[in-house]
Amino acid sequence: MNSAVLTVVLMMVATACLELPQAPPAPAPERTTPLAVGQSVNVQLYSMRLDVTGYEQVITLADLQALPRATREKMWLYNLDLNGHDGSPRLLDNALAQIRDRDPFAKGVSTAERNMIRLLNMTPGNADLTGTTTEELLSIGPKIGIPSAQVLADALGIAVDAPFLSQKAISQAVIEGLIGTHPNARFRNGAKSAAHPDGKIPVPPGHLPVTLDDVVSKLANMPTRFGAWKKDGVYHPGFIVGVTEADILEDGFRMILKANTNALPFKGLDLSHGAIGSVASIGKDGGAMFDFNDPNWLRIEGLTDKPVLTRMAFQMVEHPTWLKPGNSPLPKPWGNSEAWTAPTWTIERILAHGGLLDFKTRSYTKGYVLGTDPSPQFTVSIDDGWMVMKSKGDVGKPPAPKYIWDMMLEVAQLRLHDGPDPFAPTKDRIPEGQANVRFELQDIAVGITSAQITETVRRNLERDASQLIGAASHIIEQHHGKPDIYYYRPRATSGDAGTDWLYFIIADDLPDGDKRSYAKAGFFADASLTQQLSTNAWVDGDDTHQKVKVNAGDVLFCADDSGRVFRIEVTTKPSRARIGLKLTRVQ
Repeated sequence: MNSAVLTVVLMMVATACLELPQAPPAPAPERTTPLAVGQSVNVQLYSMRLDVTGYEQVITLADLQALPRATREKMWLYNLDLNGHDGSPRLLDNALAQIRDRDPFAKGVSTAERNMIRLLNMTPGNADLTGTTTEELLSIGPKIGIPSAQVLADALGIAVDAPFLSQKAISQAVIEGLIGTHPNARFRNGAKSAAHPDGKIPVPPGHLPVTLDDVVSKLANMPTRFGAWKKDGVYHPGFIVGVTEADILEDGFRMILKANTNALPFKGLDLSHGAIGSVASIGKDGGAMFDFNDPNWLRIEGLTDKPVLTRMAFQMVEHPTWLKPGNSPLPKPWGNSEAWTAPTWTIERILAHGGLLDFKTRSYTKGYVLGTDPSPQFTVSIDDGWMVMKSKGDVGKPPAPKYIWDMMLEVAQLRLHDGPDPFAPTKDRIPEGQANVRFELQDIAVGITSAQITETVRRNLERDASQLIGAASHIIEQHHGKPDIYYYRPRATSGDAGTDWLYFIIADDLPDGDKRSYAKAGFFADASLTQQLSTNAWVDGDDTHQKVKVNAGDVLFCADDSGRVFRIEVTTKPSRARIGLKLTRVQ
């Protein structure tokens, strides 16, 4: 603990609940060499508590930036809603709208990006059906006295100048196929439980998990988190690349926590050297660190009122080969298009999925008559998206039956590869597999206010404050030396009050950069470490440490992280909150 914090804490002694032992012994000289086999050392450990209630700890941006990145990455804050389930536009809605509204011939827009923009804005009125099997439709309209664009619009149930695919369908297809399949978007860190023994919690569809590292980096880490992924046989191209910048934190950002805690560390023993050290007690002393009934237990100040991504690059990649559109209504409801065999994150699969979402329930029948003849010369029939066009006489050659989304897929695949000259699209066409798109976007509104973020973060941390406690233990430094075990006396209100315990450390007790691990953790009755005495029994709120209750005269054996074996004899009990140990290296 730094001196300023310690001074404040000590000034609060009058109002704190204290459990003070006799004056602690003077610290033994630091030992720099390991104990030799047969060498013994006598030590005394003491248990001193300074239980402080309602202590305000201010955590600045600099404090958070100083945390280990692994700690920041583990601390989940909230799930960001991407596409406005409540009706208001959110991050993905705003990003797609910005892409759709972009000038396809603006400086810096690649040919593939230009083609994608035009595809997103393709309507029955401006659709270029050249080279597709639906091109025959163009010859039918004039023969029945109705523009072909109107025939197509009627069939789809949209206006002539309305995009083929709705914003809602494209957004949902991108979420389900591209974003929602990224491993880092599917799960977040959380408390381990019977339902989630690995601590990996599924993220609701349509959301991105936001961590403390995301906020502290002002989302600069997003390309790393949601870029290309290749691990354990799983590949994903990612959807955020390049450089990301965001306006989410103001100068003076800080978090203010009101904590109830033991401000003093546990005293422990470094077995290897027979030296006394300290283990952080923050959040590990059996009490509730935060009073969630207090509305001010957590305050967050300095968030931008309406966060904005000032810079982001969004990418989509295409399938390496042409995907043949379907020609059968089976299997329902998709059909037999090769698009459904492509990875979900490919452009073709996303466009086909968008068409399915928009038109899977489209059913419609209309007959077009010519002159005074009451019998239809041309008929359009659609059943759950399966479209059949029939004509008689010389009223053109209607396209073969197909799903609406297969018609769109064929058009999309051709137009996506058009060349740079809009008046000669077949010239210098983009080869298959090379029409990937990357859109550099600016000033994209996240669609959520700072007040909403604060309330959501507070609610989520109330459900599981373990990662916040871990972060606090890093900021309020209590570690000293490298203890392998430590002495613990339960609180006076505990059912185990008045007893003495030795705890074996776990990974959460280690300070930053300490990677120690133990082949044999715990306390044993024999030097071979085969008769374990310690358990994970519930004591004063803890069931994660190997621990054993001790009395004067008890003999235990344990090993350090190098496999050296030690005998520990409980020699004396000088006072209520002090214990004497004789440590001897036996192997």
